[in-house]
Parts: sequence; structure tokens; C-alpha cells
Amino acid sequence: MPAAFTELKQQKSRWQSNSPLLAVPSWAASLAIHSLFLLILITSLNRCDSGQTGGQEGDLRSVGIYVKQSPDAEQIQESEQESQETTQNQLSPQDQVTEVMDQPPVDPQLPELNSKLLGAGPSQNPSIPSSPTTDLTTNQLMSPSTALAPPVMGTGNVNFFDAVDSGKRFVFVLDCSGSMAAPQGAPIRKARSELIASLAGLNHHQQFQIIFYNTTTRAMQQRGKAAGLLYATDINRTLARQFIQSVEPDGGTDHLPALKRALSFQPDVIFFLTDAKHPQLSSADLNEIRVRNGGKAKIHCIEFGEGFPVKEGNSLDKLARQNRGSYRYYNVRKFIKNR
Repeated sequence: MPAAFTELKQQKSRWQSNSPLLAVPSWAASLAIHSLFLLILITSLNRCDSGQTGGQEGDLRSVGIYVKQSPDAEQIQESEQESQETTQNQLSPQDQVTEVMDQPPVDPQLPELNSKLLGAGPSQNPSIPSSPTTDLTTNQLMSPSTALAPPVMGTGNVNFFDAVDSGKRFVFVLDCSGSMAAPQGAPIRKARSELIASLAGLNHHQQFQIIFYNTTTRAMQQRGKAAGLLYATDINRTLARQFIQSVEPDGGTDHLPALKRALSFQPDVIFFLTDAKHPQLSSADLNEIRVRNGGKAKIHCIEFGEGFPVKEGNSLDKLARQNRGSYRYYNVRKFIKNR
């Protein structure tokens, strides 16, 4: 054996005899190696937990595995949640009533009404029972304290044959004697058209009455009721037109009963139209009308005739001046030309 090989063998024997591993038992070395592997495994798991997730559509598991849900699974899960919510919200009618009744009362917050627009209203409330368990009887509902009041009357100008006046209550007194049909029916036709136009100028808060007369008087009235002042509503104006068209000239003339009936309605204004020069109102008739009126109503007189007017000794002119009214004369021949 060569000398070099013999020397190498001797050095190897010395290294093995002096190595520290020969002094450590085999079980201790095995324990150290397994501990090292366990430490490496734990470190790997911690790195997986602190890493990024698999995305917004998946979940991160403890072992670091990313699981992605399919669209079908998401729809199934959503439908299960909706069915659970629907089941919770579905209550029996009795439970719903109980839940509502158990809630505390809430005071409604209503906006304040503009008193300038609606008015101050009544100073006292109607005497209606306030107990919720008390039922209102028919007599209580129809009593004056609870019934609706009629519309408030208002003033306004009215024009009848250029006699213009204002007030709340108007009475139109028109002669319908046989002479109003001549010539050619022009006087009665003109009187009708002017009267209908005057009624159209009234507002709903004003009242009116129409009296046609010859030797008797005929006032407009509602069926089954006594004649009285009527509000100028659309319905009453329509009824008035029908009443006006139904009157035909006939008979003689008697002024005083018609004027006395007109004053009985206590109007603010009377429009008095006639074509009869005869008979004239006597001084006694004029005095009776003036006393009955007492200066309350204005009486405007319109006279139909032919030719020029004669004011001297004209009873219609005196009637107007004694009752704060005006007098007007119209030649009926002009109605024929302008019809």
C-alpha cells in the first residue's frame, strides 16, 4: 500500500474520533430534524393565511385554497334568502292588526292654512257632539248650526236699456199687454233680448225676479214654491230664459199692482218697462208707491212709444224722479229697422 494512502487513512480515523456528532445520541438528532421540518410547515401555512384572496367572487379557506362559487349556486343562495325574508314578513291578519294597534298614536302635522285666502271662518264651531261613540242623527245634521249657509250676496252693475245701476237684489217689471206686439212684434222681441242680456250680466251672488203684467201680474217662480228672489245661477238663468220666451202680449194694462208686487220683494233696484201712455199713473198712485218704497229701491223707467217723447206731465218721469231713478224713452220704429 503506498505511503500516501496510508497517511490519508490515518487522518480520516482521527477526524471521526474527534467529530462532535459522535457525541450526540441518535434520538436527539432525529428530534432536531423533525422539529426543523415542523417549523418549516408552520411558517408556510402562516404565509398562505396572510397572502391575497382568490378574488371578490371566492372565499379564502384556512389551508389557503381559493374556492369560486358558480352562478347557479349564487342564485340558489339568493332565492333561499328571499324565501326566508318573505316567510318572516308574512303575518296573519290578526297579527297585523295587533301590530298596528300596539303602535303609539302619531299627531298629524298639518300645514297652517292661509287665513287671508280662506277668510277668518266662523267665530264658533257648530254644536256637533265630539264623542266618537255618538252617532249624528238626521235632525242634528240638518240643524241650522250644521247646515251649509246659502251663498253670500254680492253687488255688481246691471245694464237694462242703458239704465245702469248696482245692487244685490233686482226686479224687472215688463209690460206684456197687447200693444207690445205692435208694430210687427218689435217691442216684445226687443224687451226679451235686452232682459236676457241683463240677466247674463248678473253674478252668482246677486238675486233677481221677473214680473210680466197686463191687467194681472205673473212672476217667475220655481215649481211648487212661492215666487221670490232667485240667485243668478246658471240654472236659474236658463229657467228665466224659458219663462221670458213663454210670455205673449195680450190684454190691457194696469201699472199699480205690478209695481206694488215688485216692492214686496224689497229689491235694491227696479227696472220698469211699459209702452202704455194710457192709463197714466195718478198722483195718488205715485204717492202710494213712494210711501211703500220709503226711498229704499231705485226705480228706473223705460218707455216704448212712437214719435217724439213727451216728458211734461209724464207719470213715468215723475215715478223715476220720486224714487231716485232715471227715465228713458225708445222709439219702437227703430227696433224694426235694426232687428
